[in-house]
Amino acid sequence: MGRVLLRRAPTEGGLPPRAATAWEAPGMQTSGLARVHDARFLPQPGFEHATLDSRLRPVHVFSTASVPPARQFDAWQAQCGPVLDLGAPPGPAFGYRAHCTAWKLGPFALTSVSAAAARYRRTPAQIRRDAIDHWVIRMARRGTQSLWNETGAAVMAPGIPCIMSLGSAFDGERSDLDWVSLVVPRDLFPSIAPTIDRSLHVGLDGSLGLLLGCYLEMINAQLGTMTEAELPRLVAATRAMVAACIAPAPGIREAAAPLLNHTRMERVRQAIRHNLRSPTLTPKRICRLVGMSRSQLYRLFEPIGGVARYIQAERLREAHRALANPDNQRGIHEVAEDLGFFDASAFSRIFRREYGCTPSEVRSAAVAGLSDASPQRSPRPRGAVAVASLTDLLQLQLRP
Repeated sequence: MGRVLLRRAPTEGGLPPRAATAWEAPGMQTSGLARVHDARFLPQPGFEHATLDSRLRPVHVFSTASVPPARQFDAWQAQCGPVLDLGAPPGPAFGYRAHCTAWKLGPFALTSVSAAAARYRRTPAQIRRDAIDHWVIRMARRGTQSLWNETGAAVMAPGIPCIMSLGSAFDGERSDLDWVSLVVPRDLFPSIAPTIDRSLHVGLDGSLGLLLGCYLEMINAQLGTMTEAELPRLVAATRAMVAACIAPAPGIREAAAPLLNHTRMERVRQAIRHNLRSPTLTPKRICRLVGMSRSQLYRLFEPIGGVARYIQAERLREAHRALANPDNQRGIHEVAEDLGFFDASAFSRIFRREYGCTPSEVRSAAVAGLSDASPQRSPRPRGAVAVASLTDLLQLQLRP
């Protein structure tokens, strides 16, 4: 197959006619692909030179909330098209919650979808009819799914990416689910296609697989801030990341090293933020949370003074935010103890060293309605992971 094929979304409300079915990610249970009917969704000559102020926009957004409850499931089934069959849930007349946002990224497509529980299948007859054989890398953010075919069955947990192939028949069932998916045409990776096919319907729960899932979430979060001029770099970076995480040959991994390091750092930063108030937030626990060895963790944070220094800086930043909020009525000692600073004098000393003022001065300024400098961002490693945004990361990826 060539590039991901898209069809425009219907512009009228209510149940869209079959001839006007909107595009949605085919790789997930509630998604489908159709033949191109509008060339504006395809890369055009001069695509690489899009104006800098031309923001990326999703090619399709659909929600069943715009459809009467009795017709919501039929509307969602129409979105899926002939690529997947959905089994009607009990009591479809009471409504069916589903939402999809789809982006076209050069040869890739990325979707963010939430939908109620359903059974689904892709049959050999559908494969012969539409000839679609894309891979789909999918990660559930909430809920679980089960897949089975002639070779076996698998249950996919949230947070773990898996690869599906629309060139193979399968059956599946899911709970209420939120997921992000990357649709990948097979001809993008001819040299590693056998490796990808061997990974079908298997959770990518190793460290590189989890990094790939984190990368997909990063893309999804950043797309609305990117421009069309940045799209070629995003495509190149995504190709490198997919290859490095699924078929990690030495040459491939070396080319994607900046992306891998940045994604590792982002995964650790998320774990630290989510556990900032835990008294057991130690390097050992962080390693368990992110699936990383201690030596990898220490190397990642060595350029900024170590992981303990980073945790302390994040806790100080959170304390500054709380003290600078005039609506926060907690005492200074309560704020400090909540973040693991149990010695008041030590907290005041390191807070002053970090921000050049005492906690009391920040609180007084907030109460008086005076502006106060925002807390500095926590330090980031230099070199391979010294990037503050996905755009910087893409520029780094293509740097000679």
